[in-house]
Amino acid sequence: MRSVTYSLGVSLDGYIVGPDGDFDWTAPDEEVFRFATNEIREVGVHLLGRRLYETMLYWETAERLPDRGPLEH
Repeated sequence: MRSVTYSLGVSLDGYIVGPDGDFDWTAPDEEVFRFATNEIREVGVHLLGRRLYETMLYWETAERLPDRGPLEH
């Protein structure tokens, strides 16, 4: 039987971005990044909400459009 892992970024006030609208503060350190990368390699299916899916579409063609950022895609 497969397991389900649920991950969600939340805060008490509903915003996970910093004062400048970024969320750089959430970047993991090297050890956490390695752990997360290894965990994700075992995933068979990703279930995303519409807005996150539309944002993540950029990465499917990022290497073919190096001059465009995620928000211009």
